[in-house]
Amino acid sequence: MAQFEIFTAPILAGTQANWLLLGTLAIQTCSSPTLLEDFPLTSSSDKFHLTFPNERLWIRILVYTLFTLEVVQTAITSHFAYSLLVVSWGDPTIFSKLPWSSLAVPIFTGITSASVQMFYAWRIYVLKKERIWARVVCVLIIMLALMQSLAAFITDARFAVTTQISVLAELMIGVKVWLMGSAACDLVITVTLLIILTEYRRNTPWKRMDGLLARLIYNTIETGAVTSVVAVCDVVLFILFPETNLHQTPAFMLGKLYTNVLLTTLNARAELGNGPRSGGQSGSAGGGMNAMVNLSETRGGQSTRRYAPTGTTGDIEAGFAMNGKQKVQITTSTHVVTDVEDAESDTYKVGNL
Repeated sequence: MAQFEIFTAPILAGTQANWLLLGTLAIQTCSSPTLLEDFPLTSSSDKFHLTFPNERLWIRILVYTLFTLEVVQTAITSHFAYSLLVVSWGDPTIFSKLPWSSLAVPIFTGITSASVQMFYAWRIYVLKKERIWARVVCVLIIMLALMQSLAAFITDARFAVTTQISVLAELMIGVKVWLMGSAACDLVITVTLLIILTEYRRNTPWKRMDGLLARLIYNTIETGAVTSVVAVCDVVLFILFPETNLHQTPAFMLGKLYTNVLLTTLNARAELGNGPRSGGQSGSAGGGMNAMVNLSETRGGQSTRRYAPTGTTGDIEAGFAMNGKQKVQITTSTHVVTDVEDAESDTYKVGNL
């Protein structure tokens, strides 16, 4: 049976990774307080439904819909693995006509990836909607997302006619458009967010804000890179080994990586002191943000404190959509003006996001 390991081993590895990522997604989405006590390395701020009970309705619908789709996808792909590795174990004819559950991956991955990519397009629009180039980028992201999703559906429909591995080589063009289009869309999103966050970081005069923006930049690179790399690995394995199942391992993982990236992005707002927790609107859509900048003036050995409110709109997690009409004016008649971090209060108090 060694000659069939190239067909069965990737299915086993992909199924195991699929379940692992589902567990990660479940913890990020809907862990209970009791479960959190059993896992001291986790915190309630990592759980979407606990941390953001007042999140905007459409975002909650998006999160729970994608979570439900991922549960269904896991069940169907597990049926696929069970059919190959248990029910038909030792029967090589199973590879001549695969079970119906083999069709699940492209459909569910196409839906989840396009949904997450269009969510990021909306975020970019909120942050820089006054810029023409940002609007063009948003349209490009949406078009790429719909293109790769449609390519996944069409490719899956063509494969459903026979469900035979021997015909996979004939689907090469559709798979390339699907996976390379998905990777290209992720790259556009990552680069655009990096440009926006770098611009904000370059223009901020405050040290602590600079550190927060740096963390956002690192988070953007990490989340954008993981889906792009897996999509590229999937298409490379498919091109080089079209008559095997080697590409199935990254393919099983791709959809849940997109959903996990979405939840990681949303939950990161809690760690950054942002987001709709108890009362207030979500910061995910250009809602108002009030920041109090704590400055200290030193006059002849005496220290006085003043607070300068700054008005912004946008989402702290994805960056800051600065309102150019509102400016901070600080007038001093001293020689030394320094930023200080008060031990009893945060330098920046950010709320109502």
